[in-house]
Amino acid sequence: MRICHFLSSDTYAGIEQYVDEISKEQSHNHQVIIITNRSILNKFNNNVSKIGFSSLGRSSPIGLLRLFFLIKEISPDIIHTHAAKPTFMINKIKKLFNAKHVATIHGAKKNLDEFDKADFITVGNATYLDKLKSKNKLVISNWALDPISYDPGSRKEYFLAIGRLVKEKGFDILINAWKDIDEKLIILGSGRLKKNLLKQIKDTSQESKIFIEESVSKNDIDEFYSRAKMLIISSRREGGPRVALEALLRGIKVVSTKVGHMPDILDETYLCNPDSLDSLSNLLKDSINNITNIDQSSAFEKVRTDFTFSKANNSLLSIYTNLLNSDIS
Repeated sequence: MRICHFLSSDTYAGIEQYVDEISKEQSHNHQVIIITNRSILNKFNNNVSKIGFSSLGRSSPIGLLRLFFLIKEISPDIIHTHAAKPTFMINKIKKLFNAKHVATIHGAKKNLDEFDKADFITVGNATYLDKLKSKNKLVISNWALDPISYDPGSRKEYFLAIGRLVKEKGFDILINAWKDIDEKLIILGSGRLKKNLLKQIKDTSQESKIFIEESVSKNDIDEFYSRAKMLIISSRREGGPRVALEALLRGIKVVSTKVGHMPDILDETYLCNPDSLDSLSNLLKDSINNITNIDQSSAFEKVRTDFTFSKANNSLLSIYTNLLNSDIS
């Protein structure tokens, strides 16, 4: 099987890690090609074929023409698009070739029309199933891989938040909620809101306790997890988030807004309303003050048994095979 994964972001984060890991595994028995932004091309596994692509905007005629010739040259059996922009672009040109189209919704989306045009849709949680018109859809949960260098005995120094520095992650709310908390907070991530968030930290006089770290490699992330007392998810919207799975797999406690798959994993006690400063502030104060008494052992076990890489990979390969061996369209 010849599989092409297409994504278009310019930051290596959760979606990119998803594609990186799944394509590496699929490449053992199939031909796999990743099409992605040139700026992050070198961050993907070198054992998989990679092609840099600049779209010039999702509706750019030149960009769509370039993409058509690229897909024609690759001649895949399966085109798997990740997120809205690549899905939109493939929908514009896919009548010109014979590949089957699988689209994955990774984050929160208001308009699902473009995804409904795919031959099959996968989602990270059940939130969107009833909103999708297509009958060809399936929940394929994200996963967390066993850590390579995580040290559970490391000294615990700070609270941790991880993600792209974009509005959806709610780091602006987290910074405001941290004003009454006398603990160190590290935010790992990069993105277009970095300057705004740094200014917000300065304006709230929190430079001595909130720090933004970017350009952290996959190999270094376990060092940050090792020293974390707790992971905080402050997102307004989420398809996952994957980082919560990574933390829970390592036995790190997590508190979160009610987004993505978090209500399916965590007890209500450790959840709060999204996009609410008061709700997040109250959750943080209660959780941090009682951190030694928090028992999330059931969540640790659920992630280990239900959110596995093998389940996700086997489900995707079954979808690909069924599409190629049937008349699903």
